[in-house]
Amino acid sequence: MLVDAWTRRHGIVDDDGRPLQLLFSRLRKTHKALWYLKTEGHMARFAVGHTPEVAARHYADVPALRPLHQATVAEALQDAVSSAFAPLVLTPEQGEVWRGHPATIANVSSGSDPDAPLVEEQDVWLASCGGFYAGVHGEAGAPCPVPFWGCLECSCAVITARKLPAILSFLAFIEDRRRGLPAGDWRTKFGRAHARIVNQILPSFSDTVIENARESQATDESPIYLPPESLQ
Repeated sequence: MLVDAWTRRHGIVDDDGRPLQLLFSRLRKTHKALWYLKTEGHMARFAVGHTPEVAARHYADVPALRPLHQATVAEALQDAVSSAFAPLVLTPEQGEVWRGHPATIANVSSGSDPDAPLVEEQDVWLASCGGFYAGVHGEAGAPCPVPFWGCLECSCAVITARKLPAILSFLAFIEDRRRGLPAGDWRTKFGRAHARIVNQILPSFSDTVIENARESQATDESPIYLPPESLQ
């Protein structure tokens, strides 16, 4: 009763504007939940005054924190899937090393040619391909059937500096398409490709290499051709 009188005296109300029914047991868990967020879930810092087992069971596993935990699991699963299907990105220095030792390329799919990724004749639009006829996404012996930006989600693909002008051109194109498509449609069609380029491929190369690619793109007399499926 003293608690109810105290909340009324101080004008503490709930989301509906009614006097807040303050329960000490919930107040403690609310405080612990806020502390969990502040410590970013680091159990050694979070479990103050408790064993890690008690802190995890009674104060970390509360309804207020479950959306955070679910989002963390979903993000981890997405990272695992992205890593499993990521193309191999070779900087110029790495390309020189592996050009003499193609067997060290570990990200080429089973059934694909381990020598092909470093041979320009095996280039597709956004990458070099170690398995265009390997049947990774279709029948063995038949050309790969996926749209060209599927290379950005394929372990057969190898991204080298010579493909950066095409990748930068495609990045500019999909960012331009962002202004003309509903957000959900753009995200469904181009979201993964955009994230792959911005978060993985471009950061792998030095500023100098990227700037050289931009200059090559700007001075190329024949504009880079955008395959028609990009407009569908």
